Amino acid sequence: MEILLEYLFLFCTCATAGWCLEVVYRAFRHHKVVNPGFLTGCCLPIYGMGGTILYFLSEMKFRALPNEYVRVAVILLIAMVIMTLIELVGGLIAVKYFRVRLWDYSGEWMNFQGVICPKFSVIWGLVCAIYYFLIYPFMHSIAVRVIELPLLILAVGAYVGIFAVDLGHSLRIMQRLRKYASQMRTSINLDQLKANAKEHFRRELGKKRPFNFYRMINFYMADVHGYREQINRKWGSKHEK
Repeated sequence: MEILLEYLFLFCTCATAGWCLEVVYRAFRHHKVVNPGFLTGCCLPIYGMGGTILYFLSEMKFRALPNEYVRVAVILLIAMVIMTLIELVGGLIAVKYFRVRLWDYSGEWMNFQGVICPKFSVIWGLVCAIYYFLIYPFMHSIAVRVIELPLLILAVGAYVGIFAVDLGHSLRIMQRLRKYASQMRTSINLDQLKANAKEHFRRELGKKRPFNFYRMINFYMADVHGYREQINRKWGSKHEK
């Protein structure tokens, strides 16, 4: 139980920290704030998985290696490769099955199907190095004491519960996007779709905000294809308060 709580805490913390990092990065690069990833909430599972794996690697001694410098280099190299593989698998599932691009490296040198490239593998390596040298010692000091902190246990439990609900909810959206992409006979750039749907919703409903992301996406996709009556029956008139 202690180990489970320890790694759940790490997953929650890294997934949220990664979400914050992506928001800042994309805002700087694209000059607009977007919710990265396919989840509705502030969580990026790829960072959660990567953080827990790097934490596990950081605990390993690798006694067969000649010295500490080689050990650290091996840990960071393995971590970089694993993060690239996670990105590859996640990206291919999104593109090949759901026909949705969660990120796009198509313009990068030596990219593979727009989901991985050397540039971002190196960036992953730098992120792993920062994590190992600056974040891991602090995270370790807290993670090993989670079992002693009832409020933290409660927070982790609440986070996991919300994450599970959000995951199920977001997978429904992804299935809807898959059908939409099949109708359009193309792949969807999720960030661009979010921006288009948000603008379309604001333009159609004036100052009203979407009730949730699922409603906004459904409204946009149905309206684009002329299914306004179907959406109105499900969500109510566009002027309804």
